[in-house]
Amino acid sequence: MKITYKIDKKRKIVTETWPEKVTIEDYKDVKLREFSDPDFSTEYDVITDIRNVNMEFNENLIEQIVVFMKKNSDKMKNRKSAIVADSPQNVAKSLFFGQKARNLNVKISVFSSPDAALKWIKENW
Repeated sequence: MKITYKIDKKRKIVTETWPEKVTIEDYKDVKLREFSDPDFSTEYDVITDIRNVNMEFNENLIEQIVVFMKKNSDKMKNRKSAIVADSPQNVAKSLFFGQKARNLNVKISVFSSPDAALKWIKENW
């Protein structure tokens, strides 16, 4: 199963839902599909739901995601990225990711529910 996404033009948000297992190819594929979607805008914030992910991915995958983000920084800068996680492992990996991506001009935070993530996204920064 692949990562899925929805673009909410009214709220200016991209919502990604990750399956149980994720590879770097899955991540790159969804991002390239998003970037080429006619409804995509670089001004949209992102909510990434990883509640179903079995956090087998490791530091290497996180590093590869950060490298991809750097290469595509023109499409990912000046935005909020909310990660919805529900297990201690997913929260820890998300916080680690946030540390690795701190120089990318993306504001990242971790939440336990989509509602909390949306509330944070809608706050000014």
